[in-house]
Amino acid sequence: METSRHAPTPIRTNPSNWFASNTMHSRLPKNIHNIVDSNPDLSGADRKRLRSLAEEIAGDALIPPPTPPAPDYDEWLEQYKPHAGERWHDTEWFFGETYAFRLILDACRYWEHNRDPFFYIKQAEFDSDAAFEPVRLFADLQQNDPACPRDSLIRAMHASVWGNRSDLSFSAGGELNREAGDTELLVVNDDTAAAEILMQAHGPVHIVMDNSGAELAGDLILTLELLQRGLNVVLHVKVHPTYVGDTTVADFHHFVETACESEDSRVYSYGAALRQAFESGQITLAPDSYWCSTYFLDQMPNRITQSLSGAGMVIFKGDFNYRRVMRDTPWPAGTPAVAATGQVELPATLLLRTMKSDVTWGIPQHVLDELDRAEPQWRTSGERAVIQLLH
Repeated sequence: METSRHAPTPIRTNPSNWFASNTMHSRLPKNIHNIVDSNPDLSGADRKRLRSLAEEIAGDALIPPPTPPAPDYDEWLEQYKPHAGERWHDTEWFFGETYAFRLILDACRYWEHNRDPFFYIKQAEFDSDAAFEPVRLFADLQQNDPACPRDSLIRAMHASVWGNRSDLSFSAGGELNREAGDTELLVVNDDTAAAEILMQAHGPVHIVMDNSGAELAGDLILTLELLQRGLNVVLHVKVHPTYVGDTTVADFHHFVETACESEDSRVYSYGAALRQAFESGQITLAPDSYWCSTYFLDQMPNRITQSLSGAGMVIFKGDFNYRRVMRDTPWPAGTPAVAATGQVELPATLLLRTMKSDVTWGIPQHVLDELDRAEPQWRTSGERAVIQLLH
């Protein structure tokens, strides 16, 4: 039984947390205005509703209930009810931010025309060819400095975790950071232990995906390395567009087909391998509304819990999924994993995350103190990362 000492205190959007508060005052409204500015085919009414939503969030209006018609209306009404009467600047951050992205779909009538409001923002990475830069870098590294299977897996983990810097909602329309970080920037680095587990795994590896574009490139590099070890891979993706860049089924297929059209042999070979793996069933896509929801890991539905049983490893990608696992709480050093996650039983679990929130777990106190002195913004700057086993 979980004790009160380990009760979660999720981050709120009030001044108690500067980054969450700033998200609602500034960063999220900027994301919404960026949608308006980047979508030439929005109607005038769509634009008006989106700008109104941005102004309501920035201005601390009451959080509105969901409205039909929508196929997930009942699901979202249940998630909204505990927060009825709250305002945007004083609610749980995980709820407020996630729910706001769901309201964006209503504002632009997504359910009526099925047009991804973030498509043009995502497409900019393809138009600049930046989406496939991790592929070229990894292919060149493997060719110029061949590695053993275990070290290739470790390289792929690093390609995956540093790809998380390419976060379109985090940048809010600003310049993306696509640079790979150094090992010294990893606050926790369990890459060797994780690789050893994967080398001995027999069940499929499940990856809970985050962003498309350049981040997806890194995640699919890791996917192909796992396939070479004889492991099937299940990719858990969002059932509808959210958080600007998060990967949907459509994003996966668009990414693979674009890679297959590349004149760069490195990118083409990578895309062809992914397409073949999907067609043969080695890669399975598992879209689910839970990954778009405001629920934490300890509220995971049985349909997903059951699908994860027997996994060789479960990998959670990105800061948002890290927040879901850790119940959006900055846990004190020494908090047991079972207390932080809420008594969740999972197979071997790996967290790959570039840090963009104050949520922390499993970091020794002396490391926290040292980083706080040297880099006051290290938790939210997106510069540091973790490759962290959930023991």
